[in-house]
Amino acid sequence: MCAPTSGRRWPRPSANGANLTIRRRWRCTMSPFWKWWTVPSRTASGCRSQFYNSITQEHLMSRLSVSKIKTNPVTDKLRNGQPAVGTWLTLASPVAAESIAHLGWDWLVVDAEHSPVGFETMVGCFRAVQLGGAAPMARVPWNDTIWIQRTLDAGAFGLVVPMVNTAADAKNVVSNMRYAIKGQRSFGGSRVAPYIDGDYRTWADEHLAVIVMIETAQAVENAEAIMAVEGVVGCFIGPNDLALSMGLTQRDMGPGTQHEAAMMEVLAACKKRGKAAGKHCFSAVEVTQRIGQGFQFLALLSDGALMAKAAREEFSAIDFTGAGASEGEQVKGALY
Repeated sequence: MCAPTSGRRWPRPSANGANLTIRRRWRCTMSPFWKWWTVPSRTASGCRSQFYNSITQEHLMSRLSVSKIKTNPVTDKLRNGQPAVGTWLTLASPVAAESIAHLGWDWLVVDAEHSPVGFETMVGCFRAVQLGGAAPMARVPWNDTIWIQRTLDAGAFGLVVPMVNTAADAKNVVSNMRYAIKGQRSFGGSRVAPYIDGDYRTWADEHLAVIVMIETAQAVENAEAIMAVEGVVGCFIGPNDLALSMGLTQRDMGPGTQHEAAMMEVLAACKKRGKAAGKHCFSAVEVTQRIGQGFQFLALLSDGALMAKAAREEFSAIDFTGAGASEGEQVKGALY
Protein backbone atom coordinates (compact mmCIF):
# COMPACT_ATOMS: atom_id res chain seq x y z
CA MET A 1 0.00 0.00 0.00
CA CYS A 2 1.00 3.57 -0.54
CA ALA A 3 0.38 6.18 2.14
CA PRO A 4 0.90 9.92 2.51
CA THR A 5 3.42 11.41 4.86
CA SER A 6 2.61 14.15 7.32
CA GLY A 7 1.76 17.55 5.94
CA ARG A 8 -1.25 19.46 4.67
CA ARG A 9 -3.94 16.90 4.03
CA TRP A 10 -6.62 18.74 2.06
CA PRO A 11 -6.58 21.36 -0.69
CA ARG A 12 -7.34 24.86 0.41
CA PRO A 13 -10.35 26.48 -1.31
CA SER A 14 -9.65 29.05 -3.96
CA ALA A 15 -11.71 32.20 -4.47
CA ASN A 16 -13.08 31.12 -7.81
CA GLY A 17 -13.41 27.41 -7.04
CA ALA A 18 -10.83 26.48 -9.67
CA ASN A 19 -9.38 23.01 -9.74
CA LEU A 20 -6.26 22.56 -7.67
CA THR A 21 -3.25 20.39 -8.38
CA ILE A 22 -1.86 19.01 -5.18
CA ARG A 23 1.77 17.94 -4.75
CA ARG A 24 2.24 15.55 -1.88
CA ARG A 25 4.92 13.18 -0.73
CA TRP A 26 3.95 9.53 -1.06
CA ARG A 27 5.79 6.31 -0.38
CA CYS A 28 5.07 2.84 -1.76
CA THR A 29 6.28 -0.11 0.32
CA MET A 30 7.55 -1.71 -2.86
CA SER A 31 10.11 1.07 -3.22
CA PRO A 32 12.69 2.36 -0.73
CA PHE A 33 12.58 5.82 -2.25
CA TRP A 34 10.39 8.81 -1.44
CA LYS A 35 8.85 10.48 -4.46
CA TRP A 36 6.81 13.57 -5.16
CA TRP A 37 3.82 12.70 -7.25
CA THR A 38 1.24 15.06 -8.68
CA VAL A 39 -2.15 14.00 -7.38
CA PRO A 40 -5.18 14.37 -9.71
CA SER A 41 -6.89 17.75 -9.43
CA ARG A 42 -10.05 18.26 -7.39
CA THR A 43 -12.29 21.24 -7.04
CA ALA A 44 -11.83 23.24 -3.88
CA SER A 45 -15.33 22.35 -2.81
CA GLY A 46 -14.69 18.60 -3.11
CA CYS A 47 -15.12 16.57 0.05
CA ARG A 48 -12.53 14.40 1.69
CA SER A 49 -13.94 11.18 0.30
CA GLN A 50 -13.76 12.54 -3.24
CA PHE A 51 -10.16 13.58 -2.68
CA TYR A 52 -9.14 10.19 -1.35
CA ASN A 53 -11.08 8.32 -4.03
CA SER A 54 -9.17 10.21 -6.70
CA ILE A 55 -5.89 8.89 -5.35
CA THR A 56 -6.35 5.27 -6.29
CA GLN A 57 -3.72 2.61 -5.95
CA GLU A 58 -3.84 2.10 -9.71
CA HIS A 59 -2.95 5.75 -10.26
CA LEU A 60 -0.01 5.60 -7.88
CA MET A 61 1.27 2.27 -9.18
CA SER A 62 1.07 3.57 -12.75
CA ARG A 63 3.69 6.13 -11.78
CA LEU A 64 6.15 3.38 -10.83
CA SER A 65 8.39 1.94 -13.53
CA VAL A 66 7.88 -1.79 -13.02
CA SER A 67 8.79 -4.02 -15.95
CA LYS A 68 7.43 -7.53 -16.17
CA ILE A 69 10.08 -10.23 -16.06
CA LYS A 70 10.12 -12.24 -19.26
CA THR A 71 13.20 -14.39 -18.77
CA ASN A 72 16.14 -15.07 -16.46
CA PRO A 73 19.35 -13.36 -17.64
CA VAL A 74 21.57 -15.80 -15.75
CA THR A 75 20.00 -18.89 -17.29
CA ASP A 76 20.06 -17.24 -20.72
CA LYS A 77 23.76 -16.39 -20.46
CA LEU A 78 24.75 -19.84 -19.27
CA ARG A 79 22.74 -21.61 -21.96
CA ASN A 80 24.29 -19.34 -24.60
CA GLY A 81 27.84 -20.06 -23.48
CA GLN A 82 28.45 -16.67 -21.87
CA PRO A 83 30.03 -16.02 -18.46
CA ALA A 84 27.87 -14.89 -15.55
CA VAL A 85 29.80 -13.41 -12.62
CA GLY A 86 28.52 -12.79 -9.11
CA THR A 87 29.41 -13.06 -5.44
CA TRP A 88 28.16 -14.63 -2.24
CA LEU A 89 26.01 -12.76 0.26
CA THR A 90 27.17 -14.07 3.63
CA LEU A 91 26.52 -11.11 5.94
CA ALA A 92 22.78 -11.81 6.25
CA SER A 93 22.13 -8.12 5.58
CA PRO A 94 19.76 -6.61 2.98
CA VAL A 95 21.59 -3.30 3.46
CA ALA A 96 24.93 -4.91 2.56
CA ALA A 97 23.29 -6.61 -0.42
CA GLU A 98 21.83 -3.32 -1.61
CA SER A 99 25.19 -1.55 -1.32
CA ILE A 100 26.83 -3.83 -3.90
CA ALA A 101 23.89 -5.03 -6.01
CA HIS A 102 24.07 -2.08 -8.42
CA LEU A 103 27.73 -2.61 -9.40
CA GLY A 104 26.97 -4.77 -12.44
CA TRP A 105 26.94 -8.32 -11.09
CA ASP A 106 24.97 -10.86 -13.12
CA TRP A 107 23.81 -12.60 -9.95
CA LEU A 108 24.15 -12.49 -6.17
CA VAL A 109 23.66 -15.68 -4.15
CA VAL A 110 22.35 -15.52 -0.59
CA ASP A 111 24.32 -18.19 1.24
CA ALA A 112 21.89 -20.09 3.45
CA GLU A 113 24.38 -22.94 3.93
CA HIS A 114 27.25 -21.10 5.61
CA SER A 115 25.60 -17.95 6.99
CA PRO A 116 22.99 -17.25 9.70
CA VAL A 117 20.43 -15.87 7.25
CA GLY A 118 16.74 -16.65 7.87
CA PHE A 119 13.85 -16.58 5.42
CA GLU A 120 12.64 -13.09 6.35
CA THR A 121 16.13 -11.65 5.88
CA MET A 122 16.53 -13.65 2.70
CA VAL A 123 13.46 -11.98 1.20
CA GLY A 124 14.92 -8.57 2.05
CA CYS A 125 18.17 -9.53 0.33
CA PHE A 126 16.30 -10.74 -2.76
CA ARG A 127 14.46 -7.42 -3.01
CA ALA A 128 17.69 -5.45 -2.65
CA VAL A 129 19.45 -7.55 -5.29
CA GLN A 130 16.58 -7.30 -7.76
CA LEU A 131 16.35 -3.54 -7.23
CA GLY A 132 20.06 -3.28 -8.03
CA GLY A 133 19.63 -5.09 -11.35
CA ALA A 134 21.17 -8.48 -10.51
CA ALA A 135 19.44 -11.85 -10.40
CA PRO A 136 18.63 -12.93 -6.80
CA MET A 137 19.71 -16.50 -6.08
CA ALA A 138 20.41 -18.63 -3.02
CA ARG A 139 22.46 -21.57 -1.89
CA VAL A 140 20.29 -23.87 0.19
CA PRO A 141 21.81 -25.83 3.10
CA TRP A 142 21.06 -29.22 1.58
CA ASN A 143 19.36 -31.05 -1.27
CA ASP A 144 16.12 -30.92 0.68
CA THR A 145 12.58 -30.61 -0.69
CA ILE A 146 11.30 -28.16 1.94
CA TRP A 147 14.33 -25.87 1.82
CA ILE A 148 14.26 -25.75 -1.98
CA GLN A 149 10.53 -25.05 -2.21
CA ARG A 150 10.51 -22.37 0.49
CA THR A 151 13.53 -20.58 -0.97
CA LEU A 152 12.00 -20.52 -4.44
CA ASP A 153 8.70 -19.25 -3.02
CA ALA A 154 10.70 -16.48 -1.30
CA GLY A 155 11.73 -15.20 -4.72
CA ALA A 156 14.96 -16.87 -5.84
CA PHE A 157 15.66 -16.86 -9.59
CA GLY A 158 17.81 -19.94 -9.16
CA LEU A 159 19.46 -22.18 -6.61
CA VAL A 160 22.92 -23.53 -5.91
CA VAL A 161 22.43 -26.94 -4.30
CA PRO A 162 25.35 -28.49 -2.35
CA MET A 163 26.74 -32.02 -2.23
CA VAL A 164 25.25 -33.39 -5.45
CA ASN A 165 27.31 -36.57 -5.87
CA THR A 166 25.30 -38.68 -8.32
CA ALA A 167 22.91 -38.36 -11.23
CA ALA A 168 20.12 -39.43 -8.87
CA ASP A 169 20.96 -36.50 -6.59
CA ALA A 170 20.79 -34.14 -9.57
CA LYS A 171 17.44 -35.55 -10.68
CA ASN A 172 16.10 -34.94 -7.19
CA VAL A 173 17.19 -31.29 -7.37
CA VAL A 174 15.42 -30.78 -10.70
CA SER A 175 12.30 -32.53 -9.43
CA ASN A 176 12.19 -30.32 -6.33
CA MET A 177 12.49 -27.18 -8.46
CA ARG A 178 9.80 -28.08 -11.01
CA TYR A 179 6.05 -28.22 -10.61
CA ALA A 180 4.01 -31.35 -11.29
CA ILE A 181 3.86 -33.19 -13.56
CA LYS A 182 7.50 -32.43 -14.43
CA GLY A 183 8.52 -32.45 -10.78
CA GLN A 184 7.28 -32.43 -7.20
CA ARG A 185 7.39 -28.76 -6.26
CA SER A 186 4.24 -27.82 -4.38
CA PHE A 187 2.29 -24.82 -5.65
CA GLY A 188 1.57 -22.33 -2.90
CA GLY A 189 2.30 -19.13 -4.72
CA SER A 190 5.55 -17.21 -5.05
CA ARG A 191 6.58 -13.73 -3.94
CA VAL A 192 7.78 -12.83 -7.45
CA ALA A 193 4.75 -14.20 -9.31
CA PRO A 194 3.15 -10.73 -9.78
CA TYR A 195 6.31 -9.50 -11.52
CA ILE A 196 6.44 -12.33 -14.06
CA ASP A 197 5.17 -11.79 -17.60
CA GLY A 198 2.73 -14.67 -17.87
CA ASP A 199 2.18 -17.70 -15.66
CA TYR A 200 4.84 -18.05 -12.95
CA ARG A 201 4.71 -21.84 -12.97
CA THR A 202 5.53 -21.98 -16.67
CA TRP A 203 8.27 -19.36 -16.24
CA ALA A 204 9.82 -21.18 -13.28
CA ASP A 205 10.00 -24.56 -15.00
CA GLU A 206 11.70 -22.97 -18.00
CA HIS A 207 13.92 -20.25 -16.58
CA LEU A 208 15.03 -21.05 -13.01
CA ALA A 209 18.80 -21.53 -12.84
CA VAL A 210 19.45 -25.07 -11.57
CA ILE A 211 23.07 -25.16 -10.37
CA VAL A 212 24.37 -28.29 -8.66
CA MET A 213 27.55 -28.31 -6.59
CA ILE A 214 30.32 -30.75 -7.42
CA GLU A 215 32.55 -30.75 -4.36
CA THR A 216 33.59 -34.33 -3.66
CA ALA A 217 35.82 -36.89 -5.36
CA GLN A 218 32.71 -39.02 -5.96
CA ALA A 219 30.98 -36.13 -7.74
CA VAL A 220 34.03 -35.62 -9.98
CA GLU A 221 33.85 -39.27 -11.03
CA ASN A 222 30.14 -38.88 -11.80
CA ALA A 223 30.42 -35.40 -13.34
CA GLU A 224 29.40 -36.39 -16.86
CA ALA A 225 26.37 -38.36 -15.65
CA ILE A 226 25.34 -35.45 -13.41
CA MET A 227 25.64 -32.95 -16.25
CA ALA A 228 23.59 -35.23 -18.51
CA VAL A 229 20.52 -34.81 -16.28
CA GLU A 230 17.81 -32.84 -18.08
CA GLY A 231 17.01 -29.56 -16.37
CA VAL A 232 20.44 -29.01 -14.84
CA VAL A 233 21.79 -25.71 -16.19
CA GLY A 234 25.28 -26.04 -14.78
CA CYS A 235 27.50 -26.96 -11.89
CA PHE A 236 29.56 -25.08 -9.33
CA ILE A 237 32.80 -26.53 -8.01
CA GLY A 238 33.40 -26.02 -4.31
CA PRO A 239 37.21 -25.97 -4.31
CA ASN A 240 37.72 -26.23 -0.56
CA ASP A 241 35.35 -29.14 0.08
CA LEU A 242 36.69 -30.88 -3.03
CA ALA A 243 40.21 -30.62 -1.64
CA LEU A 244 39.07 -32.02 1.72
CA SER A 245 37.34 -34.98 0.08
CA MET A 246 40.55 -35.73 -1.84
CA GLY A 247 42.65 -35.62 1.33
CA LEU A 248 44.33 -32.39 0.27
CA THR A 249 44.91 -29.03 1.91
CA GLN A 250 44.84 -25.52 0.49
CA ARG A 251 48.59 -25.80 -0.08
CA ASP A 252 47.81 -28.63 -2.52
CA MET A 253 45.60 -26.40 -4.68
CA GLY A 254 46.81 -24.58 -7.76
CA PRO A 255 48.21 -25.13 -11.27
CA GLY A 256 49.71 -28.55 -11.90
CA THR A 257 48.11 -30.18 -8.85
CA GLN A 258 45.80 -33.17 -8.53
CA HIS A 259 43.14 -30.73 -7.37
CA GLU A 260 43.41 -28.65 -10.55
CA ALA A 261 43.26 -31.81 -12.68
CA ALA A 262 40.00 -32.82 -10.99
CA MET A 263 38.46 -29.42 -11.76
CA MET A 264 39.55 -29.68 -15.40
CA GLU A 265 37.87 -33.09 -15.54
CA VAL A 266 34.61 -31.50 -14.40
CA LEU A 267 35.02 -28.69 -16.95
CA ALA A 268 35.49 -31.24 -19.74
CA ALA A 269 32.34 -33.11 -18.66
CA CYS A 270 30.35 -29.86 -18.75
CA LYS A 271 31.60 -28.97 -22.22
CA LYS A 272 30.78 -32.46 -23.50
CA ARG A 273 27.20 -32.20 -22.22
CA GLY A 274 26.69 -28.56 -23.18
CA LYS A 275 26.32 -27.38 -19.59
CA ALA A 276 27.93 -24.49 -17.73
CA ALA A 277 30.84 -25.08 -15.37
CA GLY A 278 31.28 -22.80 -12.38
CA LYS A 279 33.80 -22.19 -9.65
CA HIS A 280 34.54 -20.02 -6.64
CA CYS A 281 37.39 -17.60 -7.40
CA PHE A 282 39.68 -15.79 -5.00
CA SER A 283 40.62 -12.80 -7.18
CA ALA A 284 39.55 -10.88 -10.27
CA VAL A 285 42.65 -12.26 -12.00
CA GLU A 286 41.45 -15.80 -11.39
CA VAL A 287 37.96 -14.95 -12.70
CA THR A 288 39.55 -13.73 -15.94
CA GLN A 289 41.71 -16.86 -16.22
CA ARG A 290 38.77 -19.18 -15.60
CA ILE A 291 36.66 -17.45 -18.23
CA GLY A 292 39.50 -18.09 -20.67
CA GLN A 293 39.44 -21.78 -19.75
CA GLY A 294 35.71 -22.01 -20.44
CA PHE A 295 34.17 -21.63 -16.98
CA GLN A 296 30.95 -19.58 -16.97
CA PHE A 297 29.26 -19.42 -13.55
CA LEU A 298 31.94 -17.66 -11.52
CA ALA A 299 31.86 -16.27 -7.98
CA LEU A 300 34.31 -13.60 -6.87
CA LEU A 301 34.84 -13.85 -3.11
CA SER A 302 31.84 -12.75 -0.95
CA ASP A 303 30.37 -9.56 0.46
CA GLY A 304 32.16 -10.13 3.75
CA ALA A 305 35.48 -10.96 2.08
CA LEU A 306 35.24 -7.95 -0.23
CA MET A 307 34.51 -5.65 2.71
CA ALA A 308 37.40 -7.08 4.73
CA LYS A 309 39.75 -6.81 1.74
CA ALA A 310 38.91 -3.14 1.16
CA ALA A 311 39.15 -2.34 4.87
CA ARG A 312 42.48 -4.14 5.20
CA GLU A 313 43.98 -2.33 2.21
CA GLU A 314 42.82 1.10 3.35
CA PHE A 315 43.76 0.61 6.99
CA SER A 316 47.22 -0.71 6.15
CA ALA A 317 47.82 2.39 4.00
CA ILE A 318 47.36 4.78 6.94
CA ASP A 319 50.54 6.57 8.04
CA PHE A 320 49.96 7.19 11.74
CA THR A 321 52.87 9.65 11.87
CA GLY A 322 51.07 11.93 9.41
CA ALA A 323 54.31 12.35 7.47
CA GLY A 324 52.77 11.34 4.16
CA ALA A 325 50.01 13.95 4.17
CA SER A 326 50.26 16.88 1.75
CA GLU A 327 49.52 20.33 3.08
CA GLY A 328 45.97 21.32 2.23
CA GLU A 329 45.33 18.11 0.31
CA GLN A 330 41.69 17.03 0.11
CA VAL A 331 40.65 13.51 -0.72
CA LYS A 332 37.40 13.09 -2.60
CA GLY A 333 35.43 9.94 -2.24
CA ALA A 334 32.02 8.36 -2.14
CA LEU A 335 30.07 6.50 0.49
CA TYR A 336 29.76 3.44 -1.75
